[in-house]
Amino acid sequence: MTECHEIQALNLIQAISGIKLSTTQLRQLIAESRGLANAVAHWHGERSEAGPIAQALAQTLLQQPWPIGTLVEKQGEFISRLQAAASERGYDVVPIAD
Repeated sequence: MTECHEIQALNLIQAISGIKLSTTQLRQLIAESRGLANAVAHWHGERSEAGPIAQALAQTLLQQPWPIGTLVEKQGEFISRLQAAASERGYDVVPIAD
């Protein structure tokens, strides 16, 4: 993964989840999760293509899928749990910008 792609992935993860990872933390998560590694590797840098990364991140941190369809209305609760799991791992959590 190029440094530029890595930075884009870090920015995307922060934008969709409020989880602010360092490059080292991202590399550790990618080493831990084949799904996240594949999602980041196949991502083309577009926010509209964030779904696979969001799903892999949720599976890695919570062992649950990211809410879609009718479950989207509970997304705020889900992100709170995702951020709590990230905090437990020592990752920084920041407000999500609209």
